[in-house]
This record gives sequence, structure tokens and C-alpha cells, in this order.
Amino acid sequence: MRTSRHAPIFVALAAWALVAVPPATAQEEAEYTLIDRIVAVVGDSVIPVSRIEEELNVYRQQGGQLPEDSAGMMALRNDILERLINQTLMLQAALRDTMIIVSEVEVQTAVDRAIREVRGQFTSELEFRQQLETSNFGTPEEYRRWMADQQRKEMLRGQLMQRLQEAQELTPLAPTEDELRAFYETNRAQLGERPATIAFRQIVVRVKPDSAALADGFQLADSLARELRDGADFEQMARRYSGDPSTRELGGDLGWVRRGVFVPEFETVAFRLRPGVISEPVLSVFGYHIIQVERSQPAEVKVRHILIQPQITRADRDRARETAEDVARALREGAPIDSVTDLHHDYAGQEQAIVDEFPASELPPGYGEALQGAMPGDIVGPISLDLGDGRPKYTVVRFDGIRSAGEFSYEDVKERLRSMLAEENAMSRYLRSLREATYVDIRY
Repeated sequence: MRTSRHAPIFVALAAWALVAVPPATAQEEAEYTLIDRIVAVVGDSVIPVSRIEEELNVYRQQGGQLPEDSAGMMALRNDILERLINQTLMLQAALRDTMIIVSEVEVQTAVDRAIREVRGQFTSELEFRQQLETSNFGTPEEYRRWMADQQRKEMLRGQLMQRLQEAQELTPLAPTEDELRAFYETNRAQLGERPATIAFRQIVVRVKPDSAALADGFQLADSLARELRDGADFEQMARRYSGDPSTRELGGDLGWVRRGVFVPEFETVAFRLRPGVISEPVLSVFGYHIIQVERSQPAEVKVRHILIQPQITRADRDRARETAEDVARALREGAPIDSVTDLHHDYAGQEQAIVDEFPASELPPGYGEALQGAMPGDIVGPISLDLGDGRPKYTVVRFDGIRSAGEFSYEDVKERLRSMLAEENAMSRYLRSLREATYVDIRY
């Protein structure tokens, strides 16, 4: 969330560890003007003290409060050093694994995307360059080189994590009930306030194009697929024709995709295609997809697509609204909600029929206004949902209630903590094994 026109550079760039160092007091000058010496040796890599200071600056710019006492400051520096050592150990493990490959194209594509996001925060190139200088980067080229190095390391560590999980070398190690309760009691003050949440059942009725619109959509998609097979540029075609607003300007690039993320029709084809092959038009609830896999690994593919959305007419919307009104009428007359859901709910669109403990402040547009003042058991709707993604729909809601904001109880977070600590235990065990096999000399 933006606090000013210029503040977002610290939010957007801090994600890439671009750190602006504000003017220092005399005391801070004495604290931060340190000789850049080696504080740890990890295998064939060294960690200088300047890396710890960089991380401290990131922490400070992201709103973290630095300890006022020397003991607290030293403890924080030691925690940062431990994290840097662990990151270095994982990077070295990734580099030793010959199955882990990060191409320069992947790195530069990710950097391009990140720089576009950052640059978009500023009204002019001059403003952007001035902020880079303030943040200790002389030029955009220096920032780009630095970002590419950070992105490459993150990709290597990410692929290592994926391979470890696939090989079941990071089997979660469940904490005991006592460990869970102790962790909760120690950290409950940091959990913040549980937001007000809302619970409801819904039946979503999707607006479907008629057969003529589907035929026209297929004809266009099929024509584009043939042009692509004849050598047309995929990126240019995506920017010109794709109806997917999230990838159109990226030339249709979806990045690396794992199973279970997209609709089944898309995934079935994407995970069967050989790299480089242009698919036949694939119909999903979104429209017709033209899919090309760029790279393939056992559990994920790097893929791009062009989405052709069949035209939705007023008559299509009217038919869907009439169905939604019939649904609302049936529920108000006492029809079993499970039976009506099975008959009419848009499961193909991956819409949740049962919504439980959803943050009330994060309801999508349309829900909040319609549910204002509703009482448990009320049937609300039809609510028109047109989010600009080419999939207009109507929903009928049975309001089940709202839970006021308050402190997170142990039961609220128990399962989330169990999962988190189980994964942390597995990672700690793996990092211990790396340390045992690696020369680590801490000189701090």
C-alpha cells in the first residue's frame, strides 16, 4: 500500500534488497563506518561485514526497529550472519547439482519484469535515476547487474528447494504439542490482531458465450496457431491478440508453472506438450488458449499462452441472470442448498462454494456492499461480479455470519504453526547436514 508517490521505491526495491541509506547522525557514522572485513568463510565463499550492514539497512528501511542496546544489536547481527551463512550453503549446494540450471534468458526476463514494476513507480526517468543514486546505485545499469546477480541466486536456491521436496529430502518433522504451545506463547504478541472474518455459502452462475461466439473464437485461435507454426513471433501475437490482461504485455509469459495452479484443461495440454510445439486451441472457462512450452522439468513447465475470449453478449448475460434469480428464489423457498449447488454452481471456474473465515476487508468488489447488514441465514443476490477478466458471472449467497476482530487464539493458528514448524524443522536438519559437510569459519 502506498504512503506517498516516492515511498514505494523502498517497498518495490527492498524486495530486491535495494537499500537507501538515509543521512546518518554522528553516532550512526561511527557505527556504520566499519572496515569491510571477512566475518565468515563458508566453503570457498566469504561473507564480509558490509553484507550484514546491507541487511540491517534493509531491515531498517522496511520499518524494523533496531535495538538500542549493544547486546541486542549484536544479537541481531548474529542472526543476520546465520541467515547469510545458510543462504550461502544452499547456493553452493545448488551449484553442485548438475540438474539445476538457470539460464541467462530466465534471469534477464525476471529482471526486466522487476525493473518495469519499479520504474512504473516514478513519473520520469530522472526521478528514477535520482532515487537509484540515493539508494547507493550510481546508474540503472549498475542496479540491473546487481539485481541480475540476486535474481540468479534466488532462482538457484528455489530450484534446489524444489528438487529436495521432490526427492523427499525435506520430509516435514512435526513438532510436539508442547513445542507448539511454547512457540505460540512466545510469539503471540507478534501475531497481530485477527481480522474480522466472514462466512458464507455461494452458488456462482457463469455467463457463457453462445455457440456462434465459441465458433468465432475457435476460428481466430486456430488461425493464430497456424501463423505461429509458420514462424510468427509469439510475443508480438500475444501483445496484439491475447485477452489475458496479466500476461498480455509480457508476451503471454506465465513463467514456471506447477500442477494444480491453473484450470485442468490448460494443465493437461501444457504438461504433455514438447518444448517449442504450438498447441491446438484449448477451451477452458476463460476461452481458447494457444499454448507453447518453452522448457520442461519433471514437476513444472515454463509456458506462455495467448487467450482468445469469445464475445459475451447482452443476451448471454440475461440468460445467466435469470438462472441466478431462479437459484435465489429456490433457496428462499427452502430448497436444500447442497442440491441447488450441485445443479448450478460453476465448479469448472474453480469458484469456492463454501467460504469460511474469509477476511471481511478483503472481499472482492460486489460482495461487501451486497452483504452489508445481512443476518445469518439471509439469501443475498444475485450479485453481479464483473472483474474485468472477461468472465462475468452472478452469485447467490447464503450469509452464515461474521466473526469480530480480536487476538489470535491458539486454536486459530495451531495447524498453521504446526505446518510452519514442521517445515522449519526439516530445513534446519538439512542445513545442519550441509554445515557438517562444509568448512564454516565464523570470525565475527
